[in-house]
Amino acid sequence: MTVNVEVFYSFQSPYSYLAMDPIYDIADKYNVELLWQPFSAKASGQPVPQTGVLPDKLSYLFEDTKRLAEERGLSLVYPEGWPEVEHDPGRLTRGALIANDLGVLLEYNIKVFNKWWGLGENPNEDAFMNELCDDLDIDLGDFLSKVSSSDTRERVKGIYKRGRKLGVFDTPTFVFDTGERIVGYDKIPYLAQRLEKMGLRKK
Repeated sequence: MTVNVEVFYSFQSPYSYLAMDPIYDIADKYNVELLWQPFSAKASGQPVPQTGVLPDKLSYLFEDTKRLAEERGLSLVYPEGWPEVEHDPGRLTRGALIANDLGVLLEYNIKVFNKWWGLGENPNEDAFMNELCDDLDIDLGDFLSKVSSSDTRERVKGIYKRGRKLGVFDTPTFVFDTGERIVGYDKIPYLAQRLEKMGLRKK
């Protein structure tokens, strides 16, 4: 028996960055088919409300993510001025769909998150994409052509619309076939417990 779980994640989110290894660990341990859904209002061309983040909430986000990263021995570098100043996620979000088509999404996700959040590199600089494609051994020109196509842009919009229809409001969010949502990095252990109780641990 295998269950399908949609994983809505965002390259803009430090919690999605921290979630990568635990999510892939779940895929290794349980009979679960993960459908990765790169989710971003900005990348899909949707208007993003300019609502400020509460100072106390923002300071806790920094405190919490840095603590979690330190506990796991991960580097975490926030972009200067974040979240008021944020890198454009469009090209890399679309790139995730092409990477999936090419069968290298796992490596793509890990490398993109590490470069963006682990090393603090700017994803909109040419060197970022050049090095990424070189590391993945894929043709840069062909990759960029597919990333910029109208078809890929529409696919990103479709994923965002689907996420909103399912009630996705934060990342990472896990959605079962039934529509049940499990939201947040801190709920990943609960997701594993649910799969365990369903008898889905691999033999």
